[in-house]
Amino acid sequence: MISRIRKFEMNGKKLLFVGIIKGLVSERDLLRTLVDEFEPELLLIGISPEELKGMREYLKKPFEIHPDDYEVIYALKLKKFGEVGIPVPAYLEAFAISRKSDIEMIPLDIPEEEYSDLYLRKVEFYHIFLANRRKKKLAKKDFEAKSPEEFVLLWDREVNKITPFKEIEEEREKYMGKKIKEILQTREEKRLLVILELERLQGVLSNLNLLHIT
Repeated sequence: MISRIRKFEMNGKKLLFVGIIKGLVSERDLLRTLVDEFEPELLLIGISPEELKGMREYLKKPFEIHPDDYEVIYALKLKKFGEVGIPVPAYLEAFAISRKSDIEMIPLDIPEEEYSDLYLRKVEFYHIFLANRRKKKLAKKDFEAKSPEEFVLLWDREVNKITPFKEIEEEREKYMGKKIKEILQTREEKRLLVILELERLQGVLSNLNLLHIT
């Protein structure tokens, strides 16, 4: 089974990493259990500052969300493993925990302006054309996955077969790893819960030089 819950000690602090399955409603229960057991003093979440702000606005006054084609196909495939919802249920639970327990939540991902610059540097029209052509193939593809963990990793591999998109995800992993290092150096909290997409977990741990630690 894929290990998506990992504990480490860095800079005298305890870190609990969890790779969440985006879209799966049952992830809310998992997150609640981890928080009850670990009792974090700080939540680090793998979304951008703008996404964090958007989620706060959504919770104050819910609005209709229009997923893109890839998100719709992903959700239809994921339904095999349980109830699916939007916005990402695990992120909604993180907000609920943050509010209820008065635990600060810090975004880890690349700010939107920097992400836009990165996208424009990496992606050309031809790459977008290829990505659009892949939608039909993905919709018809039978992912031979026995678990949601296996599915999301197979999905991520397929979606990022086009090199520039893979490179963008690697840049996200590098950025989040650097951000975590900065937080460890500047914050006093000793118990940190790090909530990431499962697809990015290994890359972030690699950028933190933690993969060799068991």
